[in-house]
Amino acid sequence: MVLMESMDDWMITEQDTPTISKMASEGINFTNFYTPGYGTARTLNSEFCMNTGIYLPTTGRYVFNYVTNAFNQSIASQMTANGYSSYVFHYNDPDFYSRGVFEPAMGYADYVCYADYKNEKNALYSDTLLFDLPEVKDLFFREGQTFNTIITRSAHLSYKYNEVLSHYALKQYPQYKGLYGSEEEDCARVKAKLVDDMFARLLDELEAAGQLENTVIIAMTDHYTYGYKNMDELYAHSGVEEELLLEKTPCFIWSANGPQVEVTKTLNTSDFLPTVLNLMGIDSPYNYLGQDAFDPNYKGYALFPDGSWICDGVAYQDGKILMNLQNRVVSDEEIAEMAQLSEEYRNISNLLLTADYYQ
Repeated sequence: MVLMESMDDWMITEQDTPTISKMASEGINFTNFYTPGYGTARTLNSEFCMNTGIYLPTTGRYVFNYVTNAFNQSIASQMTANGYSSYVFHYNDPDFYSRGVFEPAMGYADYVCYADYKNEKNALYSDTLLFDLPEVKDLFFREGQTFNTIITRSAHLSYKYNEVLSHYALKQYPQYKGLYGSEEEDCARVKAKLVDDMFARLLDELEAAGQLENTVIIAMTDHYTYGYKNMDELYAHSGVEEELLLEKTPCFIWSANGPQVEVTKTLNTSDFLPTVLNLMGIDSPYNYLGQDAFDPNYKGYALFPDGSWICDGVAYQDGKILMNLQNRVVSDEEIAEMAQLSEEYRNISNLLLTADYYQ
């Protein structure tokens, strides 16, 4: 499972990210997947929700207040209960977002920080450090059935030539400087190429280890490129005119010789966990805030903490319809119903935490 930091949908192209583009087109591609921002930390919000099915609290409390909760419903807990060993791999210090404590609380056996294994010649700029550091690589390819989560870094903001990650990326691919006629776009796209390099390396390493045919790769993004300063340019890249619609981000599932499916149903981050468990054939005993994307009774929606919503081709915010792809009549009753659903959804997500529902 790969959490792709800041990898917006417009950054995935055959030219800049050929590996990711190919994997998405060959696999199960969720083309209307939204990652609403709950709480205050965008990456942690999606990371927490993809793992537990719960969004960050909107009550003003920090999610760290709930580190002693039982997250038996989490993807790592459910995978572990079905015979897998579960690890997280990332460059950042275990104290950041309290991952060293939170990842085990969510069911992982360990949080593996690249900095604990690097030597003085290794910088923490490349996501391929996962395979460049022998001890980390050995942990990744440990014996038995394994469930690994990778959190990438390369595409993280900001998008300036002199920013450390942009500078590193441009050293690898200097042709990107000035390539797109915009400093921000040059940096965003060259950083996306580094993320693509990680996926290409992942496939190569799996094949070399004889595990490619036995592996499922699940990828989603934590949030759109909200660090992009030129909003007019960002809207143009995304092909939208409203900020709410920028929240659509990539999500796909790939396996060798796996199904090739485009899922156009509107989905949100909380749908990720029940959908993945269904596809992995894991019968979880728990109920979830989100729903299985392939449940024919689920019409699909994305609900936002401010009461905005996207459903059935319609986007609604602050008393205004922002999008109506089918030019259908949106009744006052539907608007009221979605408003109530949005409020209940937000409150239930908070209550799942405060009540320690899954203990």
